[in-house]
Amino acid sequence: MFIFLFILLAGLALIYINVSAVAPGKKGKLVALGVLVAIFAGMSFRDTLAGSAVVAFTSVWLCQALLVYIPWGIFRVVRRIVRRAPMEAGMLMRVSRGLLAFTVALTAGLFLYGVPHNSEYKLIEARVELPARYFAEPQAGDASDANDSTQVGDAPDTLAKPEAVAVVEPRAFTAVFFSDIHVDPLFDRAKLERMITHVDSIAPDYLLFGGDLADVPTPKLDEWGYDSLFKTLTSKAKIAAVAINGNHEGMQERPGSDPDSWMRKVGFVMLDDSSACIGPACFTGRTDFQVARHRDIDRLPLATIAPRDTTRPWILLDHQPKGIEPEYSGRLPDYALSGHTHNGQFFPGNIVINFVWRLAFGEGVLDGVRWLVSAGVDCWGPPVRVGTDADMWVLHFVAGGR
Repeated sequence: MFIFLFILLAGLALIYINVSAVAPGKKGKLVALGVLVAIFAGMSFRDTLAGSAVVAFTSVWLCQALLVYIPWGIFRVVRRIVRRAPMEAGMLMRVSRGLLAFTVALTAGLFLYGVPHNSEYKLIEARVELPARYFAEPQAGDASDANDSTQVGDAPDTLAKPEAVAVVEPRAFTAVFFSDIHVDPLFDRAKLERMITHVDSIAPDYLLFGGDLADVPTPKLDEWGYDSLFKTLTSKAKIAAVAINGNHEGMQERPGSDPDSWMRKVGFVMLDDSSACIGPACFTGRTDFQVARHRDIDRLPLATIAPRDTTRPWILLDHQPKGIEPEYSGRLPDYALSGHTHNGQFFPGNIVINFVWRLAFGEGVLDGVRWLVSAGVDCWGPPVRVGTDADMWVLHFVAGGR
């Protein structure tokens, strides 16, 4: 956290130094100060259309500006050391104006391409082979575990109980997984409507959501009519819609905004460091790290919330793909799902992201667990995709070997 804060402050200082050079004296300082004020004002009014637009533009511009200003700053320092004299004021002002114009034009170009690109998303299908033992006929002693719809860590009112049956029929199942929808004033409502149409056509057994619902308080979601849209979306799951919180839920947890309760209200089974076995599969949903920090609690050990039922596949949902906690030594999940990374979203993030996360996108293995990381069905801040694709995954869980 402190490293991130230091990098942010250093970046803003570099922006101020370079922008202030576009005009002489106090005029340049006022221009640079105006840029910084606009950045913080946009963040303060993030719930409004104007604030979201400012955040969107400045987020992309800051990335491009730093890519230009860092080498320019190094050049200026080296030049001064070699020549033992500062750059002539007129030349510095002309170059600074040119660099500012270039970065603004580059940002505008990224928006012209990236906004339409982000309005679409890819439907990616994947076959997930599970151990064949899950698909064997249930034994006489399996019935009690098969009906256990609430597991360790669940609050009594967390789940809507499925109808009791003698045993769970072993069978293949399908899930649609999406993450990071980030509803805000710039969100394209038509995208959610297309998602509903796609999920309806797929008719999955499960709808799985990997966290980061919105960047506005939940009363705004109701005001804008997203409650009815999400209720329609969750109703398309034949067995259950299952959700977890993400780091942006930690930002939104405040008086008047309760993202977890809102997701329950619209039909999600909300797993918050808890597990549930519903139908042919068991799910564990982790509390996001930032949500835990906001609540001033520790995440529960995985061993205490893992499902007791070992006759059904175990699927783990954890917003940030950090892997399994090092001290855990029990049975491993059969499959895990995350989001959060956005696969870097736009240049240069789509390159840097691979140095930040062990698995930044797609299918792989983390700590011995098969893991899938979604690039997100939408974006935080700027609705811009360059070098990455928004996605929604269709997962076919079938019998495999071992």
